[in-house]
Amino acid sequence: MGERISPVQDVRRHHLRLVLRSLRDDGVQPRADLARRLGLSATTMTKVVGQLLDEGLVAEGAVEGAGQRVGRPSTGIGIRADARHVIGVRVGAGAVELGLCDLRARVSRSASFAFDPAERPERVVARIAEEASLLAADLPDGRLLGVGVAAPGPVDGGHRRNVLSVNLGWRDVPFADLLEPVLGVPAVVDHNVRAMALAESRYGATGGADPLLYVHVRTGVGAGLVIGGQPFRPGAYGVTELGHLRVREKGRTCACGATGCLETVVSEAYLAERLGRHSPDPLAELDDELLGEVADHLTTGLASVVNLLNPELILLGGIFRTAPEPVFDRVRAALRAKVFPVLRDMVRVERPTLGGDAGVVGGAAVALDSFLYER
Repeated sequence: MGERISPVQDVRRHHLRLVLRSLRDDGVQPRADLARRLGLSATTMTKVVGQLLDEGLVAEGAVEGAGQRVGRPSTGIGIRADARHVIGVRVGAGAVELGLCDLRARVSRSASFAFDPAERPERVVARIAEEASLLAADLPDGRLLGVGVAAPGPVDGGHRRNVLSVNLGWRDVPFADLLEPVLGVPAVVDHNVRAMALAESRYGATGGADPLLYVHVRTGVGAGLVIGGQPFRPGAYGVTELGHLRVREKGRTCACGATGCLETVVSEAYLAERLGRHSPDPLAELDDELLGEVADHLTTGLASVVNLLNPELILLGGIFRTAPEPVFDRVRAALRAKVFPVLRDMVRVERPTLGGDAGVVGGAAVALDSFLYER
């Protein structure tokens, strides 16, 4: 049985999380401002900050002009980003990326490796554990909070297993159970694109856009949604399978077994087939007709999400991350023509702000939420 938490301990833990989240989201703040913002008494704030200082999670120092007359320094509290670390892992179709990340999800060291999609998943997870151990090898004891895995498909309600990865043919891969005994820290698993959406919402330059939809197009078409600052996890498995919306009648058969799915007509493999070769930036090479076809199919799927869930910002990643701006203009125009009129001027379509580290930062964001900021 797990350790029982008393009501007093539970309230204290809640206050610690409140303060840490405020410092994460709003930066360094004087104690008095922080207490007012969170509705905490001065006594409670003193106890909370004292514990966080003792644990080395925050630091206190002069902040010019904060909370007092202009130009007069006051004492501010801020997160010590290097006080603890997590490891973020992104598993894709044939590739794994890992990063050692601080409390602001910034990557300090990274590793990656390729694998044969036909390889047994247990062997892939063993390699992940090996690479993660190397990344964390020189951390002092107790400094690694845990591991977050951004997995290629839906996960179980306990966030420990990748239930299904259509493009890899994996089922019920127990990432957490396999990683924890080797690494000696807790592990958490979430859908890879939902993890990317969470990372952009928490740590990206998205201006607080909410709801935020992240769409990743590569081997397939994945989607992740953040609403009210929290990742959208509907039902038992949190499935938001944009790539398996049917957008073409009598289309080709998808890896999921259905026909006419979105990812059969916009994925990297489909574009390579139409171009007659693989390209590092396929969207830059499409002729006008094929670009129009891709934009039409993609926005048919996106319009359904916009009309149902009203995202303020759509981030297009994967092969779209480095696409020329005219490609985005084409998608924006096609989407505008398909969504409900009052939503046309509300939704923005942009490229991700976290660059190529989005998957790793996604895994780190899930771990930080699970082991520090949210639970």
